[in-house]
Amino acid sequence: MIHAVNLGDNTEKTMEPQEVKALSISNVWLELVDPTENELQAVSDATQVAINFLRLPKTEGYVNLRLEQGFGIINFPVMQDVTSTKKSYPVVVAFSKNFLVTVAKKETQSIVNTVKERMSKSKIDPPAQVTYFIIDEIVSNHYIQIEKLESLTAKMEEEVVEKISSDTLKKIFKLKSNMISFNKILWYERGLVFNLRKCDDDCMVSKARTLFDGTHEELTRQVDIVETYREILSDAINVYLSAISNKINLSIKGLTVVIFYLTIVTTVTSFPNTVATFFGISQFGNTSIIIIAVAIALSIALPFIWLWRKDWLTLKRLE
Repeated sequence: MIHAVNLGDNTEKTMEPQEVKALSISNVWLELVDPTENELQAVSDATQVAINFLRLPKTEGYVNLRLEQGFGIINFPVMQDVTSTKKSYPVVVAFSKNFLVTVAKKETQSIVNTVKERMSKSKIDPPAQVTYFIIDEIVSNHYIQIEKLESLTAKMEEEVVEKISSDTLKKIFKLKSNMISFNKILWYERGLVFNLRKCDDDCMVSKARTLFDGTHEELTRQVDIVETYREILSDAINVYLSAISNKINLSIKGLTVVIFYLTIVTTVTSFPNTVATFFGISQFGNTSIIIIAVAIALSIALPFIWLWRKDWLTLKRLE
């Protein structure tokens, strides 16, 4: 589908491919939504922009800038989900001093509609300025994804503190991997916006180039925010590993207590027999069974009391 928007009065109409050939390409925005091959070819013939430059890239998160003689081509992704699927929709923007061409999917139509609302109703919006509106709205849309990252990061922190599980660790690593991919795209976009300053006056007037300074600052801020969330997740991983280490240490300590306790009991109860064997006594007297029972009870109770006073047998220690 081809929409022709007059940048002078913001009027818009839908056109067929054959109608584009007769259109005056001056202060016009050709908006292509899920275009067919015939529609791409018609716009390519009218603007003298190679059709390969107008095709949507198949690679997810593709960011690229081409500065040709008299016009520029921007490939900019619209991030749909960075927390789980890393889904994004590509947008192609071809601009010059006389025309603007955008190629996108219908899923990004909300951004385009917002751009149209920002356009002036009383004066001509240069194509380069509308290009700035488009890039600026896409960059602003990143904050939606950043809010999702913030919420999920806080949730991961709570899970690490409240409950230790391998599933939580897997979620953290997956989210951190998604953040790395998102941060890489932000870096590429930041470099693209910076390189737009290299456009000559045949492609973009100097006033329009200065508009991208604010967008460059926004991308820099977003890079820093995502990097901060990555550091928070790294700290959460360290907390998780420390908790696991403490749990193992407590288990080993509990096992050591049990072994030590049994060793004491065994030593005490076997001591009379050891002495008798050492001195060659075949039978250790005619000691009353009550005395033997009391001795065994004391040999069990005394170490138990000692360990308890050392606070080694409390439930808090052995959890």
